[in-house]
Amino acid sequence: MTRILVVEGHAPTRELLEGRLAGEGHRVAGAADADAAWEAFAAGWPDAVVLAADLPADGARALADRLRDANPRLVLVVVDKAHMGRAVGLPAVLPLRANAYVADATSRDLPERLRQLLAQAAPRRAGGPEAATGVARVLSRPPAEPGAVRPGEVAAALLRLWRGRADGVLEVADRDGARRLFLLRGAPVALDSEVRAESLGRWLLAAGHVSEARYRAALDVLAAGELSEGAALVAVGAVAPGEPLRAAVRAHHCAMVSRLVGMREGRWRFRPGADFAGEVAAVEAPALGPVLEGARASLPARHFAQALKPWLGAYPARTPEFPRLVPAMALGTADLRLALDLGGSVTTRALLEARRSGLRDALSLLWFLERIGAVSFHAGPLETDDAARYGGAPAPAPPRRKALPEDRAEALRAAALEILPGSYFRALGVGIDAGIDEIERAYHEVATRFHPEAFAEFDVGPLEDLLAQVQEKVGAAYRVLSNDEKRRAYLAFLLSRHAAETGRRRPEPVPEAEVAVKRGERALRERRVAEAVAQFEEAARLGPREPEYLALLAFAVLHDVRVPEAERPRRAARLARRALAMDPGCVRAQVFLALAEVAEGETGEARRRLLDALRAAPASAVARRALSLLNKATADG
Repeated sequence: MTRILVVEGHAPTRELLEGRLAGEGHRVAGAADADAAWEAFAAGWPDAVVLAADLPADGARALADRLRDANPRLVLVVVDKAHMGRAVGLPAVLPLRANAYVADATSRDLPERLRQLLAQAAPRRAGGPEAATGVARVLSRPPAEPGAVRPGEVAAALLRLWRGRADGVLEVADRDGARRLFLLRGAPVALDSEVRAESLGRWLLAAGHVSEARYRAALDVLAAGELSEGAALVAVGAVAPGEPLRAAVRAHHCAMVSRLVGMREGRWRFRPGADFAGEVAAVEAPALGPVLEGARASLPARHFAQALKPWLGAYPARTPEFPRLVPAMALGTADLRLALDLGGSVTTRALLEARRSGLRDALSLLWFLERIGAVSFHAGPLETDDAARYGGAPAPAPPRRKALPEDRAEALRAAALEILPGSYFRALGVGIDAGIDEIERAYHEVATRFHPEAFAEFDVGPLEDLLAQVQEKVGAAYRVLSNDEKRRAYLAFLLSRHAAETGRRRPEPVPEAEVAVKRGERALRERRVAEAVAQFEEAARLGPREPEYLALLAFAVLHDVRVPEAERPRRAARLARRALAMDPGCVRAQVFLALAEVAEGETGEARRRLLDALRAAPASAVARRALSLLNKATADG
């Protein structure tokens, strides 16, 4: 399928051209001006560009030159506005070096001229993105499931495809453009969108993780046709290679799948086939979690309530598939707690009535679990948890064991729910600076505490699945954290995800620097100031653009007895001011500079600085404590 970019500032004419060319079987994107056109060209690498003759002369000439420089074999057709009596004429557009000129944009001449020129055009240069034959083969097949997009329709389709382990491409299109979601065994593995605002670069730019200048530089690299968008962002230094890039791609993929689920209008169709598998870069991300998030963000509670209405009097219980589906669901703590309570002992109605404060989340979770086969509904209560495993038919009765005391069961459940949704470091209860010996001790302690043998005398009932999940989580944590290379990659992923979640503009985190900071903080708590100074200096060396490292170093220097007492405040103040030069909003740097000013007797300036810090960050505990200590010292003096 050929790709055509229409660059036309007059919206009605652009829409007419887009519709007509799409009807001819082309994949069409539109742009209203030269800047948007360059962005769309860089992202989509079209086979041909249709350029309006009446674009501003300087912008049109510059755009045409950039397009020719990027792809000398690009088909460029200039269209005029004879249909509106506003044609600028052929002589005016000769500097654009177009392959053809069509005086009337609305005439049938344009599709015919494009057909001829594209047939004559030489194949794209070897470095440019070629037409994906495998993808094209799937897209050429008739759709197996076409339909209109209505609220909840995309979510329902995705969950049906998941349960059917379908391979293929789900296309969803609205007035903004088309999206193609690639599925392998029912799991979304990649998404391609014609909507420029949904690209990886645009998404990172909107989230504040990439500057406008870096984004524009990435577009120029992308336009050369040699690199993917992710690689182009790495090439200009917008994203670090390796795990940080993979983390950004994962987060973007999940966000776009959730956005797709939330669409409320348009058309969708599913084309079966896995021919694209060798041509599409699969993203390793939870297959089902984004569907639940997208449904929750876009659908009202009544949608889920209506779907569950037939089962209000039934008894929901986890199915044998539930443990296998846990990684794909990526449930949070509250959702996982509710799911583990589904043992077939209470009705759906009673369960929902007990959760009125979180009714919408409970409704959506039950709807979701039923759709993916993680929960089934039974006509009567199930006597044992084994009954849920065997579809309601009790298993042969094992030797009776005494019940696990309720207080111990609740403590076990609470501890497990602290481990499962958290990081690997949290699972083992260690910091990011933990050594291998500490990791091994922590692993053996946690694994032993949750091992089934520790509860051999008890009937743990519904906690059996929970214990198995904890064992799996701590085992995975040990395998990653005990390997230096895997541990560094995992820590880089956590730091990048934290930066994405907080929305803070900051340099790309350096795992080794963050480890040095943790070691320095531990040394400070244990009054080993010289070691803390050395660790913070190492962090500042590894991450020279991170103001927090300099701020912490300033605080440590202020208490370093190796430095002459009169010199400490001056040295600390210099470090804090360097941090503030990088980020004037760095609260720690403001507070530690104020402490240095107090040490030099400038209490008035220090108080003003602390008050400014609190106005900027009212929740800052370190600023509040520093101001409290300053006020107390002033009152005592």
